[in-house]
Amino acid sequence: MNLGDFAGAIQATRKALELSPGDVQAETQLGAAQMKNGDYDEALATFQQVLLKEPANSMARVSVGYICLKKRIFGEAIEHLSKAIRLDNDQKATLYAHFYLGLVYFEREMFEDAETFFEKTIERAPMMIEAFYHLGKTQWLANDRDGAQDAWQRGVSANAFSPWGERCKETLESISEGKEPDLS
Repeated sequence: MNLGDFAGAIQATRKALELSPGDVQAETQLGAAQMKNGDYDEALATFQQVLLKEPANSMARVSVGYICLKKRIFGEAIEHLSKAIRLDNDQKATLYAHFYLGLVYFEREMFEDAETFFEKTIERAPMMIEAFYHLGKTQWLANDRDGAQDAWQRGVSANAFSPWGERCKETLESISEGKEPDLS
């Protein structure tokens, strides 16, 4: 998976599961590979099997929330992501639950809630530059232009050379030239 060969990762993980049927860690890896490969229905089924065995598996729960976000099943996404936050038994899962909830609320145009979750993400991971970008985007669309520019500047200051830092920088440059930012 680290090489970006998600189809290969799916195949290798399936072989591992043949040798060790029902191994929850291998099933979780399979679900992650399926999700990264864009096979959301298969990943959803895999993660649901994991959750049947381990209801407190926060990373599987966050992954289900993410898939629901991608499939625009927002109510279910909120339910799974909120439960992962309440469980708070895996720091990485809790971080991504906050971030994905920000994305869910952004998609629903509930900008105040989205802003809250992006800020919580940044508190937990100040180097997650993508959160600064989305926070700025949220604030811009909520007509908080100063807040948006501040968020993007914070993203640039945190890491100007990351892809998301570059996006923050390009957005700020666009605004300084009097153009409307490209927020796609």
